Amino acid sequence: MTNPIEPDPMTDEAIAWAVRVGDPAFDDWGGFERWLSADPAHAAAYHAASAAEAEIVALLAAEPKARPLPDPAPAPVARPAWRRWTIPAAAALAAAVVGTVAVERQMRPSAPLVYETAAGAHRTVALADGSSAILNGATRLEASGDDARSLTLVHGQATFTVRHDEAHPFRVAVGGASVVDVGTRFDIVRDARETRIAVSEGAVDWQRDGNSVRLNAGRSLRVADGSSQAELADVAPDTVGGWAQGQLSFDGVSLAEAAADLSRTLGTAVAVDAALARRSVRATVRLDGGAARVMPRFAALTGVRAVRDGAGWRLAASP
Repeated sequence: MTNPIEPDPMTDEAIAWAVRVGDPAFDDWGGFERWLSADPAHAAAYHAASAAEAEIVALLAAEPKARPLPDPAPAPVARPAWRRWTIPAAAALAAAVVGTVAVERQMRPSAPLVYETAAGAHRTVALADGSSAILNGATRLEASGDDARSLTLVHGQATFTVRHDEAHPFRVAVGGASVVDVGTRFDIVRDARETRIAVSEGAVDWQRDGNSVRLNAGRSLRVADGSSQAELADVAPDTVGGWAQGQLSFDGVSLAEAAADLSRTLGTAVAVDAALARRSVRATVRLDGGAARVMPRFAALTGVRAVRDGAGWRLAASP
């Protein structure tokens, strides 16, 4: 006699989330995202639960009615909320999920896990392999549901601290290229069709179209989309990812680029007068005290004026 398969706690949670999300009144998207992010296997379990739920809904809809209602008015089809489920339907859903979740995990690629921050917010993401990423503001990072060592930086900035594994390299897809970890710690910025990489420990390989560039600690790379040339430079290792420790360092970047970094990190729009956009700046500014203190401090260090501009700031020429 075959013993019945009992749902495990993760499957039970996946069923509960599938039913709750189907409720039109559901509004706990933050909790749902935290549950998905807590374990890469959660995404596969949730997809299995959702698929099984859809099958159950279809079966219930197909059951013959004892007394059909005359001329029913058309209505939009909605996924039923938990309070509308009958006990047999809920039991059928649980059985269907238990029977399919293992197959889903093996045969269906898991949806990517998405980590996002609003401008001015920071977030530390602990990855399943023991590596970590600190996200700066206005950043979107996606992790493959099947492989925690395969990430995509869609936009924004992140500093990665990687558990090195030669047999299974850590990769970040960004701007049509791949950044492959050869060491430990590095920072990537993806902003306005340009990619910037800086390495503070170990090394990374930047790879695109069959070409590869090795960046050791203390080296940086800048490349624009569509460009065949990558710009290499030296960088102070202790300044890489400094925004996560409360300071921003600019070493020969344009004022427009510095403004973009300030906007992302402070969560406040920072504009630059067109005549100053290409001016090169070198400065290290502390981030304590918010934009009201950081912007005048930055202006004093770079020889410009920081002017209030609505809810944001504008960098203008000194009188």
